[in-house]
This record gives sequence, structure tokens and C-alpha cells, in this order.
Amino acid sequence: MCPETLKDSWLGAGSWLTTLFYTARSLQGKSPARLPSRSVHASCYPVAIGSFDLLMERIMARVTCDVTISLDGFVAGPEQSLEQPLGRGGEQLHRWQFEAREEDAAERAGILDAGAYIMGRNMFGPERGAPSGTWRGWWGEDPPYHAPVFVLTHYASEPLAMEGGTEFRFVTGGIRQALQLAREAAGGKNVAIAGGASTINQFLEAGLLDELRLHISPRLLGSGERLFEGVSGREFIPRSSRSTGLVTHVVYEVVPPDKA
Repeated sequence: MCPETLKDSWLGAGSWLTTLFYTARSLQGKSPARLPSRSVHASCYPVAIGSFDLLMERIMARVTCDVTISLDGFVAGPEQSLEQPLGRGGEQLHRWQFEAREEDAAERAGILDAGAYIMGRNMFGPERGAPSGTWRGWWGEDPPYHAPVFVLTHYASEPLAMEGGTEFRFVTGGIRQALQLAREAAGGKNVAIAGGASTINQFLEAGLLDELRLHISPRLLGSGERLFEGVSGREFIPRSSRSTGLVTHVVYEVVPPDKA
């Protein structure tokens, strides 16, 4: 019986996972006696091992989000524009990334360790309505991502390949479709939600985020794009925190909705 048949016919995922696990152990030289009684047929071993490896990658990979916020919870300030993409006062939140590069090196590296990224269209650029076809992002010809970036939008567009391996791919099917595509493209690595605030809030509200990494600037913006706007009923477990001269880094595990 092949893995897809097992998955459909066995009660619960546990039996299917166990079969794949012990089949993998058998082919790695472990005792066949440890295989469960309803083992995968030998003709399906290559498929089972491939499915097992893919499954383990999916289990280990996480959906993460790094976001810099003000002390009063804003990701960007008011009056966002082409000249001020982060709004009035928003750039000051990110001083830690440029003025303390060594002090915050680990957190800076963590922002770019994903295998694929998801962002909202407003983060990709200032255009509203139908795209002009000339905008290529805020980051020049070599954006820092160096991986596929899935942009949420209402307008279908051809992928935009940049230098360094970054490719912007435009998704019209919403956050779940974007996440499915990003997982497939990430090669077993994490998928990172790059922003902005509205996109992060959608993933939080839908229960699709595993880890939230807040970088809290000791500044007040007063208004703008607020993190957690419209998000309710979520629980967070603090995993680590540390402060440097310009920022406090706090990592939270987001409790799945069915366990909250």
C-alpha cells in the first residue's frame, strides 16, 4: 500500500507517519522488526522515503515574521508616500539595522535566513490600482531577499526576476495560496512573512504564523500602520529577549488556534 493510499485510508495521520518513519529506519539499516505490522509494501519504499523526507522538511520548517515596531505598536508612521515609504518618523524605527550592525548582527541575519518570503503589495511598492509595469520594488536591482518573494495583490502580473536570485511572484488567491506556493519554493527552509502590518495581521488572525520576532524601537509614532490591528484570541509564548542600544528583540512562539 503506497503512502497516498495509507494517508487516505488509515484513521489519523499518526499511523501513516509512523509507517514512513520505520520504513526509513529499515532502509537505513535499522532493525526491520521495528516496522509496524501494516508496513509499506517494498515496491513503494522509494516513494515512502521521498515522502518522509519531504514531510520532515515541512515539519521542521516554520512560518516566521521579523517586524520592527514602535513602542506604541506601529510598523510605519502616518503619511506614507513615495518619498516616505515608512511614513513620518518610520525610518527612525530601523536605526538599529544600520547604526549597530555588529551589535545586532544575529537578528539582522535572521531576517534573511528564509527560503521564501511573502509580502503585501503596499510593501512591494507605492502603486495603487492596476500596476504600471515599470515599478521594480524599493530595493534596487539586487534586493536583499535572494529567494522567491510572493506578493499579495488583486492584479495578476508576470514574475519579476531581479539580480541575486530574488524573484517577485504575484499572487491573487490570498494568503493561503501564497503560503502554499512559498512552502513549495522554500526547499524545506522557513517561510518569512515580510510585511507590512496588514499582511502580518492577516496571517496572525488566520493562525498561520509559528514564530513572531519583534524588534521594538524605543520611539513613539502616535499613529500609522498598527501591528495586531483586528487580531484577537491569539496566545504567545515568550522564547527569548535581549536589548541593545537601539532596540529590544523579543521572540514569541505563536500558539496554534486549536491549542490556545
